[in-house]
Amino acid sequence: MSEFLDHLSANDNDIYDLLISGRPRLTESVLREFARDRGIFCSPDETRESLADYLSILPHGYHDVDAIVRRREPVHRREKTTYVRLGAELSVEELRLAADEYARAAGASEKVIHRPKAQGGFAVNVVYDEFNHARARLLQRERHEAEIEFLVQGGQTVIRLPATDKAKRVARMIKEGVERERKAVIQEESIELTGLTTPGLRSRFFTRLISSLPGFKLKNVMSLKVSSHRSEDSEEDEALDLESAGDDDASTEMFAAVVHSMALSGHNLVQSQEYKDLTSRGFFITSISWRSEHASEPADIIQFDAGFEDRKQGVGFKYAVQGAFRAHKGTHRKTITHIVDAEKAGLLALLEGTAQMVLKELLEEAREETETSVAEGDQ
Repeated sequence: MSEFLDHLSANDNDIYDLLISGRPRLTESVLREFARDRGIFCSPDETRESLADYLSILPHGYHDVDAIVRRREPVHRREKTTYVRLGAELSVEELRLAADEYARAAGASEKVIHRPKAQGGFAVNVVYDEFNHARARLLQRERHEAEIEFLVQGGQTVIRLPATDKAKRVARMIKEGVERERKAVIQEESIELTGLTTPGLRSRFFTRLISSLPGFKLKNVMSLKVSSHRSEDSEEDEALDLESAGDDDASTEMFAAVVHSMALSGHNLVQSQEYKDLTSRGFFITSISWRSEHASEPADIIQFDAGFEDRKQGVGFKYAVQGAFRAHKGTHRKTITHIVDAEKAGLLALLEGTAQMVLKELLEEAREETETSVAEGDQ
């Protein structure tokens, strides 16, 4: 009976794990606030561990635990985005019927809400639970929300969605629902580097992406990861940090070890000697984080991310707008701020369009290089 109750209640160890594991948000001042809410005043000399230990042995009801969980979770989840371009324009009615079909199949386990958007667009919002067994027991059940957008652009439909397996499954099932109604297969296109077979072309996709955003000028590269075709599919990136002591010195240390996969982080890494050495040995960029400044006023600095889930194959393009350093009195604020949805949507569309343009250019260059090498071989 006690084992059954363990799944329905939280003991003092569970409460302690919950409190002690959320250091960035459950600070000492927050823990003292929890105590004050119960009419208990703790000494300012108490350590965070002792506060968590004391709070954990107090009686906690459901709402007490829920308040701790909510306080612990970040306000904004920095989840990466991906997109798929369909070769047909899907109507709002088709999408509504397909979304209703998915909602019926999902049943009560998920909350599905859909609505039309401006200019013939459509949005599907799915709220669902997943279990993460790597977390503390009271945090294993995670509530997730996936916003999937269908945007009509030039006779085609762009599906923009979170880069998660769940969101991809939902989008695929809605697309299949439309295909069943139409009795026809809808072609889709995504950003993949499978047609770029050389390390130079792979890296050129990223370097050209970060320097070609319309209306922006590249400020600097914050971090990047590189890999090589020699690395194993299941091999994790080995992190090598290259953090500069000052803005003017990006390469203070040389790394002689050759590894199959590594990460570098620092200032202006695309120009660093380490990066050049790696590319000459067959390494290519698989993900990158950079900052670009608006070319017009207000000259805010935006931080972007882009990369691939399958780093070796160059499949599963995902990207994010991490935030903004707002322009202020001729300079920029030091703290990165969250970007509202309307502004973020425009920046994501800019990334998508630029990535598609860059990939098209590089595929054409790869074709020309192949034709040239074949012609030289025939001579």
